[in-house]
Amino acid sequence: MRKDTATKKKLNYEQVDSIVSGEVVFVGDITSGNSMRFEGNMRGNVSVSGNFIVGRNALITGDIKAANVHVIGTVDGNIDCEQLKILSTGKVTGDATVDSIIIDEGAFLVGKCKTREDKNEDPNIEDILNVVD
Repeated sequence: MRKDTATKKKLNYEQVDSIVSGEVVFVGDITSGNSMRFEGNMRGNVSVSGNFIVGRNALITGDIKAANVHVIGTVDGNIDCEQLKILSTGKVTGDATVDSIIIDEGAFLVGKCKTREDKNEDPNIEDILNVVD
C-alpha cells in the first residue's frame, strides 16, 4: 500500500546551489551534482542530482532528470524525478515518470504520467507464501 505523500518531508525549493538568470539563452546539456534554479531559455537536456526549479519565465525544451522538479514556467520534454510539483503557472508538455506528483489548480500536464512502485510497499502475500513453501 502506498504511503500518503502528505506525510513526506516537505521539500525546500528555496535553497539552491546555482541560479541561471532570465537573460540567459542556453543551447546544450546541463549536468550538475547540486540543486539548480533555471530562469532563462534552454534547448537541451538537464541532469541534476539535487532539486531543479524551472522559473516562472523559463522555457526548457528538453528532458529533465533530477531528484525533485518544481515547475513554475514551461517545460517541453520528459521529466524523471522523485517528486514533480507543477505550480499554477507551470506547464509541462511531455511524459513524467515520478514517485509522486503535485499539480496545482491552473497548471498543465499534457502527456502521460507514470508513477513508480513504492519501494516501501508491503510485500505481496502470495510472494510470502511462495517463500514459506
